[in-house]
Amino acid sequence: MLILLKRLYRTTVSLDYETRKVTQFVHRASTGLAQRSRMLEVGCGRGRYLRMLSGMGFDVTGVDANPELVRANREAGLHCLTTEEFKQSNERYDVLLLSHVIEHFPPGDLVAFMDGYLDRVKVGGHVVVATPLFTRFFYDDFDHVKPYNPVGFLMVFGENRAQVQYYARNKLRLEDIWIRRGYWRFAHRRSRYLRSPAP
Repeated sequence: MLILLKRLYRTTVSLDYETRKVTQFVHRASTGLAQRSRMLEVGCGRGRYLRMLSGMGFDVTGVDANPELVRANREAGLHCLTTEEFKQSNERYDVLLLSHVIEHFPPGDLVAFMDGYLDRVKVGGHVVVATPLFTRFFYDDFDHVKPYNPVGFLMVFGENRAQVQYYARNKLRLEDIWIRRGYWRFAHRRSRYLRSPAP
């Protein structure tokens, strides 16, 4: 019975509900741009989104702190940089993607980290963030530090300067949000963060 439960748990947490939605957000963010969108994925890992978005026609660059992953991505023909190489460049991007990155930082470190990459987004560009909200499974990932919900995130990165300890140099505006439904179905609702009915 225990083996069956472990198998069920692993299957459930490994289901990929969000890839399609993240690529939809990226596609929507690039709609209306005159030229081929330049995109930066920070924390690109093994290159899943790099591969997918390159195949969709994006001019996509990945950045990762792990040089082994950068090497593997390059060997697979993907454009990928180490964080040091990225800092030496001066490229600017239309779309910034951070998928499962921000929850690995404490608040003060996250502000500096984000500002460093937001400085490279063109004026009028877009940022797509995928991050887990708090559930009882959040800390199953050994190096998750803190869940960031949209309201708290905008206190630091939004325009209303609601946070009192620190502010980001760059300001973001929430345009849309999607909350993955799962077995914690009622833990979070879209209408809590946007003034529109929940889908």
